[in-house]
Amino acid sequence: NLVWSGAGLMGPMVGHAPRVCDYQGEDHLCFYQGEQYQGFARGHGMIMNNEYRVIKTVESGGSTAQADMHEFRVLPGGKTALMTVYQTRQYDLADFGIERGMGWIVDSVFQEVDIETNDVVFEWRAMDHVSPSFSYTLPGTTDTSGDGRSRNSPWDYFHINSIDKNDDGDYLISSRHMAAVYKISGEDGHVIWELNGANPSFHNLNLHFSSQHHARWLKENSTHTVLSLFDNASNHYNTTNPWSRGMSIAINHVDRTASMLQEWLAPEAAGGLLSGSQGNMQVLKDGHVMIGWGNNPFFSEHLPTGEAVMYGKLAQPESGVVNYRVYKFEWSGTPRDSPALWTYSRTGTSVAGMVFYVSWNGATEVQSWQFYAANDASGPWEFVGNATKRGFETRLRIETVKSYAFAEALDEHGNVLRRSAVTKTFVPSAGLMPSCDDWSCQQHPALAEGEVIEAHAPFVANGGANWNTGLNSVNYYMRQPMSMGASIASIAGPLGVGVAVVALLALCLYKHRAMRGMSGWQRSLQQRAVGLQEVLSPDGVRQRLLRQYKRVGDAETGL
Repeated sequence: NLVWSGAGLMGPMVGHAPRVCDYQGEDHLCFYQGEQYQGFARGHGMIMNNEYRVIKTVESGGSTAQADMHEFRVLPGGKTALMTVYQTRQYDLADFGIERGMGWIVDSVFQEVDIETNDVVFEWRAMDHVSPSFSYTLPGTTDTSGDGRSRNSPWDYFHINSIDKNDDGDYLISSRHMAAVYKISGEDGHVIWELNGANPSFHNLNLHFSSQHHARWLKENSTHTVLSLFDNASNHYNTTNPWSRGMSIAINHVDRTASMLQEWLAPEAAGGLLSGSQGNMQVLKDGHVMIGWGNNPFFSEHLPTGEAVMYGKLAQPESGVVNYRVYKFEWSGTPRDSPALWTYSRTGTSVAGMVFYVSWNGATEVQSWQFYAANDASGPWEFVGNATKRGFETRLRIETVKSYAFAEALDEHGNVLRRSAVTKTFVPSAGLMPSCDDWSCQQHPALAEGEVIEAHAPFVANGGANWNTGLNSVNYYMRQPMSMGASIASIAGPLGVGVAVVALLALCLYKHRAMRGMSGWQRSLQQRAVGLQEVLSPDGVRQRLLRQYKRVGDAETGL
């Protein structure tokens, strides 16, 4: 079931690879946000707390472009982050058939950045160390390669798509268009070794991969390296294996060989999936393996031996939905905003009853819900039912109908975590009712080709009353009772929020001063505070309104 979606909060921007990260000694959500263009993007890293509020953005530094989407990873300890950058520049591409002028190329850059200052701790540029002549993806050969003839279509010869760092300070990067994984020196940036690709440092035994993603160190010592990656085995144009797969690889530095230790395939009846882009493999603490299947928006969890124990599908491939990476982490979130509640009655009578739909985007500690209803937005409130939390949204149906309602989220001990806003029960109009049943109204269907619906508006007389649902800022949110024996809402109701605040301040000052000796001005202030308290009391409000009513009546009768 869905836990949290940022689609309604973050807007229509690309969000990549959310994961739990360690920042300032606590768990946070880290992800990339930006605008995507031709296989890369421009944007920044985001760090979000467990209330789903962005508390830090991380930018690339130096003289490069904005950060790219392929990697934003906060390193353990939360001091620095790894980021990819795709830097467009002019380049002599005559050797590649672009001879009528200067060509355009993308330099794959990665940086380690100080999170607090955005200072660059380390930077590496592919064009300083790896020749474009080793690329397996020539200009104009794929949908993301670029033709190299203009700044709008630069040749992406390297295509960096992941970065890792070990305890020695060296880096592991994956290059999709080189079909290679590189170990980079953290001291001077030289290539320590290259796995696979056109200029390999090792002899492959039972190993081949291409267009790969998400290379990660698993183990390493002076004689051996074990790493994992997602082997796409395809770029939508060329294929090197029947199926994409998660893969663990062992490198023997003594005899300079590399071999595949194990592979993990998608649990499909056909035998697997072929994903031409994206994808990842995560080895969990218990040895299980989590795999995201990239442009096939599926994910699976496997035993160390390879058997799938879970297989999820976000959508079908033809939908256009893609999933760059999938991670599995423990996470506890309590949103700062309130639960969302929608209440519905088909007829507004007990014949149809009333349905509650409640959810709390991102809340992980909710175990159950309890519901209250009233015929007036300010109460009195009646407890009408409860329900165990079921998935992202929980539904409850009751036989009676009330005009207003709110819900409370409860934890496993029955403590109230948060209340929803007060909502007015939706009752469909006579025109809409034929499209509704006892649970909800159906969505408006798409128009047939050539079909036109003429828009019109109902007649409203000039000078008519404004729309009024009975709700306003006073009673959207239920307040906890105050020490005066009333809630802020009940005080602010007849006299306004501003007067209520003044009353509370005056009362606090009065109680504080009563414990000390009083000067003349203090006694005067006490008298004014007591007088204001009397005015704000229910009887004081009633007397004030009656006096106003008498003055109006006297004016009408000429007295």
